[in-house]
Amino acid sequence: MNQLTLIGRLTADPELTAPKGNPICRYRIAIDRIGTDGADFITIVSFGTRGENDAKWLSKGRLVAVAGRLNHNTWTDDDGNNRERYEVIANQVSYLDGPNTKATDEPKPGEEAF
Repeated sequence: MNQLTLIGRLTADPELTAPKGNPICRYRIAIDRIGTDGADFITIVSFGTRGENDAKWLSKGRLVAVAGRLNHNTWTDDDGNNRERYEVIANQVSYLDGPNTKATDEPKPGEEAF
């Protein structure tokens, strides 16, 4: 079974792209390491309406809970170097704190935006 649940804060504002008309949102969250100083930084990817909502409502510093699956990509870059990347493909994202702006139609903390 490939399923993860993570809670962390966004390290920067999300980036939304739409190659071939399909919205893709990417952002990184920092997850505190229990019992030590430091954090792990995980890339989150969401698609479609989920991605559009994440790009609209999330910003640097927001606290989120992400449920999804781990994805591993490998490729060769233009210089011939083998590269790899792990990321979490989000199935569900819950916004755990209030907005950084005065938006009135944002989901309440703990609710999921669709």
